[in-house]
Amino acid sequence: MKWPSLRVLNLGNNNMSGSIPNSIVFLVELRSLNLYNNKFSGQIPFSIDSCLKLVKIDLANNDLDGNIPTWMGTSLANLRILILSLNKFSGEISSDICHLTSLQILDLSDNNLSGIIPSCLDNFTAMATKRSFSDGSGELDYSYFIGPAEGEIVMLDLLRESASITTKGRKFQYRTILALVTNINLSNNKLSGDIPKELTHLVELISVNLSGNHLTGLIPDNIGNMKQLESLDFSRNSLSGEIPSSFTIMSSLNYLNLSYNNLTGRIPESTQLRGFNESSFMGNNLCGPQLKISCGIDGKPPVPTHKENQDEEDDKSEIEWFYVFLSLGYAVGLSAFFTIWFLKKSWREAFYESLDNMWDNVYVYFYIRWTRLNRALGRN
Repeated sequence: MKWPSLRVLNLGNNNMSGSIPNSIVFLVELRSLNLYNNKFSGQIPFSIDSCLKLVKIDLANNDLDGNIPTWMGTSLANLRILILSLNKFSGEISSDICHLTSLQILDLSDNNLSGIIPSCLDNFTAMATKRSFSDGSGELDYSYFIGPAEGEIVMLDLLRESASITTKGRKFQYRTILALVTNINLSNNKLSGDIPKELTHLVELISVNLSGNHLTGLIPDNIGNMKQLESLDFSRNSLSGEIPSSFTIMSSLNYLNLSYNNLTGRIPESTQLRGFNESSFMGNNLCGPQLKISCGIDGKPPVPTHKENQDEEDDKSEIEWFYVFLSLGYAVGLSAFFTIWFLKKSWREAFYESLDNMWDNVYVYFYIRWTRLNRALGRN
């Protein structure tokens, strides 16, 4: 509270606990707030509402709970990076978040968020319009991050900024090119409903991850408009319908995961999509060379023959018949033996004689052993 000129606060990667102090209200010049990888709990304090110049908030991997504050969208107009992943936030994602027109990184993954994805995503102007980051010399111009009037000290602070972003199935640490990264990650929540078609208006997005939710409906047809997209993950949802043909024009795409949905039909043909392996499409009812399943004339997968299940049924049937015949064989053999034994007197006499001889042998053997044991005990 005695440092009102503080611009960057980084307390990340510590073992701090308790609530975020309300004294943050005095940091009116704060641009970057980093409290990630701690044990902070409680809700995000309303006092952050006074930090109007905030550009980055990273509160990932804490124990924060409650709803994502609606005032963030109305008060923090300069916010470009919002990372709240790996917490305990619940409730719906308010449409107020769409007021953050400068937002370029939104990570709300691994929480308990529910409801639908707001349809106003196309208000994220920084993700929807092409920007130039050159200062004329060919070098990246970081002054856009705050504004050219802020001076060299702000640019120096931004050059030191970094963020951990999950994309392409892995976590990456971005620093020098952070200003160029555009990312939306809402994975591993309880979001439902359709994927809003407005998402496809964000043509400057590089990475989208909506995996591990309860999303339904179709993949938007014009998703191919997102030509800058490098990483797309819609896996582990309940999406249905066919994969849109517009996927074939997404030339920058180098990571794709559509696995474990209810998608059907043919995987669109393109050099780009042929480069993805089976793991990108498994757990659906799709056909194509990636899955080594040929499509029928109608462009759909062949009707499942359940060959493996059929083979198991056949094996099971063979085993059942084996035991039937085995039992019948025993029954017939024993019946024949006892029938002949009952009718043929000489066999019966021979059988009884063999039993007598066997009994005599057993009796004599144990009698001798018993006698020797008694003698040995007597001598000792």
